[in-house]
Amino acid sequence: MRAWRIVKDRLRQAWYRRDRQKILVFIMIGVSLLAGIGVGMYRTWPSEEPAATAPQLSLEDLEAVVEERVQRVIADFYPWVLDGPIQLAAVEPPASVKPEPTEMKPEKEPEPQLSFEHLIWPVQGEIATPFGWHRHPVYGDWRFNAGLEFSASDSAVRTVLPGEVVAVNSNGLETELIIDHGSGWVSTYRSIRGIQVGPGDKVKQNQNIALPDSSGLVFFGLTHNGKPVNPQAFLH
Repeated sequence: MRAWRIVKDRLRQAWYRRDRQKILVFIMIGVSLLAGIGVGMYRTWPSEEPAATAPQLSLEDLEAVVEERVQRVIADFYPWVLDGPIQLAAVEPPASVKPEPTEMKPEKEPEPQLSFEHLIWPVQGEIATPFGWHRHPVYGDWRFNAGLEFSASDSAVRTVLPGEVVAVNSNGLETELIIDHGSGWVSTYRSIRGIQVGPGDKVKQNQNIALPDSSGLVFFGLTHNGKPVNPQAFLH
């Protein structure tokens, strides 16, 4: 009987030890389950997304984007600009013409004053047709003569004042030579030939410029600011 009690006690102790092991296993399983549930809840918990930041563009990328937008606007609203080639024009600033502080202010050249005290005759001869209204000897009508018509007895036509030749005209019947003397004064010679000067030439007073034509009549006119003046008032 004693032996049986000893065996029985050992069996009861072993059973108790197993219960404690079972309890310990159950506890560990419960802790593991709680830990697993916690990890799962943490993984499924919505996380806060980081704020979106604007992409960093380089200067070259920014210029490309702006150029692409400009081209799109031009193509949509101003398509005619793209029809032909575009040429870039560089505008250069005008050169400065301000004088240096050490330079003197340029003076305007005085306009030469004309002297009519020694106005010479354009040709030697008699006055055939005076200045103003006269009756035509052939047609008998009244006509206005804007100058003097000379019956030349000399073979030279001369300048009455110094000046510059501005025009030599011809209509096929007669030739006309015009000289600008400045200050609004202009002299005109017609019915001449053998002209020795041309436009742009400077002439002196009493310079031979032409010859009378075959008719022997030479016209000389004098105007001031475009208005005819009687040359006979100045010829001496």
